[in-house]
Amino acid sequence: MDLRVFLEDQIKKNNLNWKSKSDLIRKSGNKISGNTNRIVKKYEKKFNFGSETGIKDKEIKKYFKKQIKNSFISVEGAVREIQSHLPKGIIIGETIIYNRLKDPKFNTNNLKPQTLDNQVSKFGAYSVKITKELENKLHELKEEGIYLSIETTERGSHTLRVRTIDMYGKLDKSYPPNYESIELIKKLIRKCKIK
Repeated sequence: MDLRVFLEDQIKKNNLNWKSKSDLIRKSGNKISGNTNRIVKKYEKKFNFGSETGIKDKEIKKYFKKQIKNSFISVEGAVREIQSHLPKGIIIGETIIYNRLKDPKFNTNNLKPQTLDNQVSKFGAYSVKITKELENKLHELKEEGIYLSIETTERGSHTLRVRTIDMYGKLDKSYPPNYESIELIKKLIRKCKIK
């Protein structure tokens, strides 16, 4: 069979995952030669070469590199995001993500899986008593077009909510109710005013 016809047929059928270029050439019924390699080279960007694990690892690495160093990631969320970038027919599960997180050579950003325990500790910053002093500091930041409030969440925690009008970038963000957040909000407001 003509190699070009075979390659185009594989693309039409969405049969894009192959162990190697040689494997693809052999499957077409052609012999591996300089000529067949040159033909495959013209089409190679449309195919995924390597084992399924290699293809998964490539996407996992890309995902890990985008994350903030030393942060916690939702493994379930990572699976959904990575799966959306994988070729049709390659399915990823949570186990491979957990395994790659344990491998320091692979997990160069030192990411950790989100668990119920560290989710609870994350909410600790929101489960605080609101002082009058904090309320006053927050009140000082209020002005026309910039709305700040302390809200109570469904679980009974508190959060600082910042909302701004279009002129200030139409923000709508929540922060833990503490002095660090107030300093962060001040900087954010300054940036919005400069734009």
